[in-house]
Amino acid sequence: MKKTLCALVCISVLGCVMGASLQAWEVYDRVLAVVNDQPIVESQLMKRFNHYRELKKVPESKVAYEKSRLLDSFIEDALFQQTAEEEAIIVSDKKVDHFIENVMKRLNIEKIDEFKKKIEEDDNMSFEEYRENIKRSMTRELVMSITVGVSPPSHKDAREWYRKNAHRVGYEVNIKHIFMRPRGRSMAEEKRVNSAMRDIRNKISGGSTFESLAAQHSEDGATRGKGGSLGWVRLSDIDRYLAMQVFNMRVGQISSVIKSGEGYHIVKFLGKRPVTYESIQGLIFNILYNKRLARQVEKWAEQKKKVSDIKIFMKDYTKR
Repeated sequence: MKKTLCALVCISVLGCVMGASLQAWEVYDRVLAVVNDQPIVESQLMKRFNHYRELKKVPESKVAYEKSRLLDSFIEDALFQQTAEEEAIIVSDKKVDHFIENVMKRLNIEKIDEFKKKIEEDDNMSFEEYRENIKRSMTRELVMSITVGVSPPSHKDAREWYRKNAHRVGYEVNIKHIFMRPRGRSMAEEKRVNSAMRDIRNKISGGSTFESLAAQHSEDGATRGKGGSLGWVRLSDIDRYLAMQVFNMRVGQISSVIKSGEGYHIVKFLGKRPVTYESIQGLIFNILYNKRLARQVEKWAEQKKKVSDIKIFMKDYTKR
């Protein structure tokens, strides 16, 4: 059985059945597990494992364990995908696009290319991987809601969570900013934008109003018409370099030119306060819901494994 599956995967992975040349037989992709006749191959796992190692150091003594846990996740993904197909559950590209649009709005990002760059730099993954992760998560949630059902948390649950964790949720600031972004990554362009922002800062010192200069010069289309106002925003929701600079500002203070991962800013600081319950109510509901969902997923997966035909061929596989 094992040899047959390996041969089949060699053909399918390399494109032999699609008419690829016979030279494709020279490459081999080993089967690590089979879930109800669906193979999971080594190249799939190693791609995710190598990405994991870029984010977190894995001691050699833990390599087999971490690979085993990744294989477990691939097995669960296969079970969810198979169940989704049985139940005719489809997560369309349109649904994924809508989710991404909402994330962009929350991050105040207008252009998809800018968002792709942020994903690649902050999360160290390609945009295609990011989309696949979203689709996988949405599929899991739909399967659970249809086959099991996950009850949403109550307002009482959410307020209790806030009461216990208010000291950990951080601060939010009320700020306005004037923003400019270099057009490219050349040193000359960086100098041009920095110089332009310094000229604007000098005009503020000379008596021009912050709001009028924001309306004239800021390249943040979402705030330019409001005198640069971002309103109350959580520090965790803005660029970390900008957050570090504004955290210790005083009410009424106008910053010098600040360089962030997004571009250049001049900030007018209007206030700081602990994050309010109202501003993170939705986030708290998501945290509590995801905890419940995770518990249900674990129970569902364990039960599904018992009634599924799962064979593991991975060398050094270790159980949890």
